[in-house]
Amino acid sequence: MLDIPTGWQILLPIVLIFAFVKWVFTPPAELRHLPRAPILPLLWSYASGEVEDVRIKRLLLPFANEKGEGVVLVYALGRWIVHILDHQIAKKLSENVNLWPKEEPPDAMLLWRFVGKTNVILSNGAAWTRHSHVVKSALSRNLPIHEFVSLANKLFTKMGNGGLIQWDDYTMRFTLDAVGSTALGHNFRAIEDDHSPFVKQYNEVMDAISNPLFIVFPKLENWFPRKKIIANIDSLVSKFQGILNHKKENKGNDMLTYMLEEPGMTDEEYRDNMVVFFIAGHDTTAGAMSSLVYYLAKQPELQERAREEVLAALGNDEPNLTNLRKMNFVQACIRESLRINTPITYMVPRASAQPVDLKASNGKTYYLPPRTSVIFNITSIHHNETNWPNAASFVPERFLGKSEKDEVRVDASLWLPFALGPRQCPARNFAMYELRTLTAMLLQNWEWTLPKDSPHENYPKNGFSAFALSLPKDMYINFKKRK
Repeated sequence: MLDIPTGWQILLPIVLIFAFVKWVFTPPAELRHLPRAPILPLLWSYASGEVEDVRIKRLLLPFANEKGEGVVLVYALGRWIVHILDHQIAKKLSENVNLWPKEEPPDAMLLWRFVGKTNVILSNGAAWTRHSHVVKSALSRNLPIHEFVSLANKLFTKMGNGGLIQWDDYTMRFTLDAVGSTALGHNFRAIEDDHSPFVKQYNEVMDAISNPLFIVFPKLENWFPRKKIIANIDSLVSKFQGILNHKKENKGNDMLTYMLEEPGMTDEEYRDNMVVFFIAGHDTTAGAMSSLVYYLAKQPELQERAREEVLAALGNDEPNLTNLRKMNFVQACIRESLRINTPITYMVPRASAQPVDLKASNGKTYYLPPRTSVIFNITSIHHNETNWPNAASFVPERFLGKSEKDEVRVDASLWLPFALGPRQCPARNFAMYELRTLTAMLLQNWEWTLPKDSPHENYPKNGFSAFALSLPKDMYINFKKRK
């Protein structure tokens, strides 16, 4: 055997570990010219389960705010990905869907086993055009404000006389029933039933998918397949198929019914789109409503200003399309909450088959070789101090213009919670009216404050998510009924 000195016996494993880390986590040569997030802090962030928005603000945002960079190279999902930090680059990429199609997601991740790949989010070319047409056509048929009002009243009944309420749980209940009744034509009974088996199974699947180790190293799913979790995902997907089969025979006034009237989509495509609508219409809207209530609790003077506007528009009436349009300040509060704690931190990666030069708003240019994975980092763009002074503060006045026609003071491309361009979220109008309806009814019927010992005292603390969602977790709010 080799006679290795004692000092080297200690140092050699350390040297080998560092050599291995450098070999595995060094980006390919064609990307090394780009500014790069430090790998060891990134790996520690992933290992410790740090939530996405905190990691972005701590490790990526300084590249935009302090170094003036428009992009940064980040190790994630088992590979190196270019994060877009500059709104002008994001706008240019969003406009050209042919040059920048959505990237084929890695097969190993269980996330894609649940969501599927044949939907309006991930499809490209003619398939995306077909999906987009069907989805937009269905959404244009109905804006179910009356259903949002009915569900809000059910939620208020559940809230009883108020008191300390886990608001993030209640927003999940509301949005789940909203997407169920208006999009899928199915009653999940989430508001009424504290032990909904569907909700329980969905939460189990989401928690399992959100394992940080398997997100950072997706290939582990191939090496160590988690059979019980796979079976649970397949079982949940089959329940969506069951809802689809039922809806084929039982038409209704819902989005899925309208989609089924459009020819040319397979059962797999319908089902995959159902799962996407379920997640997008459920989790993201719940996160947005939790954030909005939080910021209005933190700033009671803004809550009262919004309430005065609502009472002037509604009186004792229920919200409708006409009176909801008279609430400019409420709309500004919703927009600002979507900016400051953006429900989706970044979008699905895109990749161009051609070499591309990306030009940032400050004039810097970045060369990308073909097939480079690119992500729009919405949180970074929304917290860029150049475009959003005092970006960490909740300031709804940013979105108040000089007149009703001049609603947004800032460049519209700076605000992208629903993305930009032809592939921006087709349900954005639906989501904004859902948020506006529930917000108006809350202000009309309740007052609320943040408990003094809240862990969210300084900012809304989000839970860990496999979908890069910003969802406040364990957020308790003190509600009091208005006389």
